[in-house]
Amino acid sequence: MNHELESKCLDLVENYRILQEDNKLEFTEMLMACAGLYLAADKKPDPERLQACKKLLKSKAGIFSNFRGTDELLVRCKMALAEDPELYFENLEREYQLLKTFFSGEQTVLAAMILAEQGDTGELAEKTKQIYKEMKEAHPWLTSENDLPFAALMAVSGKEASDVYAEAEEIYGLLKDKLHAESDAKQMLSHILAIRGGSADTKCEKLSALAESLKTAGHSLGRGSRLAMLGLLGDSGLPTDALVDQICETDEFLKQYKPFKGLFGLGRESRRMFAGQMVNASRPGEDSLSASAMMAASVELAIITMILMMIIVSSTASTHASSH
Repeated sequence: MNHELESKCLDLVENYRILQEDNKLEFTEMLMACAGLYLAADKKPDPERLQACKKLLKSKAGIFSNFRGTDELLVRCKMALAEDPELYFENLEREYQLLKTFFSGEQTVLAAMILAEQGDTGELAEKTKQIYKEMKEAHPWLTSENDLPFAALMAVSGKEASDVYAEAEEIYGLLKDKLHAESDAKQMLSHILAIRGGSADTKCEKLSALAESLKTAGHSLGRGSRLAMLGLLGDSGLPTDALVDQICETDEFLKQYKPFKGLFGLGRESRRMFAGQMVNASRPGEDSLSASAMMAASVELAIITMILMMIIVSSTASTHASSH
């Protein structure tokens, strides 16, 4: 493992350790997502600043607000990373109000976060809603609030809404035949690959070869949403074999550290998703402060928030069933 990649892994683990100390009841997945967010920003969590942001958030949002739900730690971390936490929250709330519907929840908060960092005045929110509408019309049964953060990422990509969504549709069609994955994962990947550079054919070939080679090497990310992390590597200039070697090495390296090791550590597919993020973060020519790094963190957050909500719904259903 090269020094840059090892350093990124150790930074991620240290970020997790700092966050976990003051948030022991938080879901491990969310702690890791926030650790990845700090990694992308090339900063260390500051417990005192996070505590101050917690008080500020409580003064700004009621207990039943979506800003105080599953995403609360994430909101506090984004506030803490901002130069002016109060101004950041005002921007976040504005974007959320522009995007929200009756059914809005955690993923709408995340989409608002993506827009809030752009200094948006409403134009990007409208663009996000336009892209989401096209998603819904093309795939009414597949598209849900889970896709809204990806619509926001597509909106801030700098491409015309119609162009970026047309490419996403082209990629989805190619992946249907090339990739063994769940339909939701293919749709997420089509959104991510559409934002990246290069031709649709080339990106799909790279992604499919990468997923298949990882499976052959015994380091598969599965067929579900975690597989979407590989979309960030679809435009990598590194050969597929080199990327596979790096992800496998990183996967093995992360096994040594909490929260990846032990019976109660994160599962294999989640660990490999983080391994993919570390490889992306250490790509030659990539700056940890670049838009690419922050986009990687946003993709990871969207995936993890969706997984967390599935866990919560499943746990609630199990508890309800056992009480009858």
